Amino acid sequence: MRRVEAFVLVAFGVFVAVGLTWGLPGPDTWCVDSMSPRSCGLGAIAETYRPGHFHTYPPLHMAILTLISLPWMALAACRVGTSADLLGAELLHPLYMTGIEVGARLVAAAMATGVVWNTMRLWKRIGGRFVGVVAGAVVACNATLVYYAHTGNVDVPYLFWTSWALVEIDRVAAGERRGVQALVLATCAVLTKDQAAAALALPIAIYVLILPWVERRASILRPDVVRGALGSAALYALLSGAIVNPTGFRNRLAFLFGPASKTWEEYPRTLAGRGALAADALHALPHFGSWPMAAAALVGVGLAMLPRENRARSLLPLSSALSFTVLFNVSALRSDDRFLLPQSILLLPYAALALDRAKVATFGPHGPAAFGPVALVATVAACAFVPALLGVASLDGTLLADPRYAAERFLATFPSGTRIEVLGSTKFLPRLPSRLAVVRPGIEPISDRQEMADVSELVDPQMDPRPRAPSLIVLATELSRADMTEGPVRPAGYGLSTYRDATTRALLRRLADGSLGYARVFRSTCSLPWPLECRSVHGSTAGEVWIYAPTARTVASP
Repeated sequence: MRRVEAFVLVAFGVFVAVGLTWGLPGPDTWCVDSMSPRSCGLGAIAETYRPGHFHTYPPLHMAILTLISLPWMALAACRVGTSADLLGAELLHPLYMTGIEVGARLVAAAMATGVVWNTMRLWKRIGGRFVGVVAGAVVACNATLVYYAHTGNVDVPYLFWTSWALVEIDRVAAGERRGVQALVLATCAVLTKDQAAAALALPIAIYVLILPWVERRASILRPDVVRGALGSAALYALLSGAIVNPTGFRNRLAFLFGPASKTWEEYPRTLAGRGALAADALHALPHFGSWPMAAAALVGVGLAMLPRENRARSLLPLSSALSFTVLFNVSALRSDDRFLLPQSILLLPYAALALDRAKVATFGPHGPAAFGPVALVATVAACAFVPALLGVASLDGTLLADPRYAAERFLATFPSGTRIEVLGSTKFLPRLPSRLAVVRPGIEPISDRQEMADVSELVDPQMDPRPRAPSLIVLATELSRADMTEGPVRPAGYGLSTYRDATTRALLRRLADGSLGYARVFRSTCSLPWPLECRSVHGSTAGEVWIYAPTARTVASP
């Protein structure tokens, strides 16, 4: 590895290191859809193989996180024994949750660095060293990738395996006998997250099967491909539970194509709905880079389509992006940042082809041209990368300035034994001082809630705090919004969070209008100095925290 490639990787490592301890130490993560620290471990991975049961996610990355969690589970068992109830309660404490989460984030950071490295390898093969380095820099400046590298979410891991598989698929397309490696890596991607199949289906069909036959009359059933297909099928059947737990496997497929996707559709299944999806995807583009970078990528796609020696291979990333868009986004009708992250990693590096062409035109074989063209190329590059770097800095700043930190400092000013109530999930709440007497009311059964250490759970069908008269009522970031005082906008379906019922909405509305005798005494918001701006990612970052107290007393904000 040369110095410039190492510089790109080190710079990306710095981007990820800033804010890597976001929300830690603590009893959970603040990333809404993270597998760690709670949704991993022996109990979770066993669901894949337990007859008739299944886990939401495939088992590969869960197995990695389980290995990370084993030392912490052993430590907890040494303290309280192996009773499931005692062990479960012990593991909820910050010591264990923090240890597991730190391990998961380090794995994610390493895999995200692998995504950048695989990008450089792929694009170096496509367009040369300069193109590879610039493509890696484009991905390293992707603020959404940087965010997910801070989490135990499975998006970075599956993109790691997917990007590695694409490198091997390109090697197959170039004539190397790498069918086994390409197909096994693709299987690892799918065993990490099912959506990887959407990104790899078209590239495998074109570059592993069709293109070698068209260009070299290589048989579709050539030995390395057959071995890879058989080995991958066996690997998937064994690890996915399809062999040992066929009923659970079928139930999981029904779940994936049913409640797991239908409940979360964001657009109507109409032409207008898909048009709105496309518009929102374009609007989200700055979250992954910048408009000039996107414009340069569009030029790069055009250049890749021009007649050239390896034109077909130059379109490999484009084929993967189109495959994911058609088979997942258009099908599932989702446009969250994490569901556009694959396209950003695959398409934005085409900007490297445009910058390479500009470099060749400006710096000819006899040295640089006149100052004007050189300045123009440098300006275009700066316009592409500076906003992207500001986006990364904004993301890191958002993690460091999370409003929950200010709420924690506020709560720390109250004496031991102060009675407070909290509303919301642990992933949205500030970390609560253990010396406070904390109660969490709700209308749902306690067994349906995600447990919180040192918090008393209460079922209150009326959701009326007045009989208990807590000194403070703390709202999680998911509830500290004006729209949460309105009635439910749609029936509560599978996977929706609690506190969306009409009774709780009425409580939030009465807290806001003061009719319960409480007033908001603390409001924490995210604020960063210009030119940075707070960035909201999947409801996990930049949310406000509201705290109410009885109107008869005055509480000062620290």
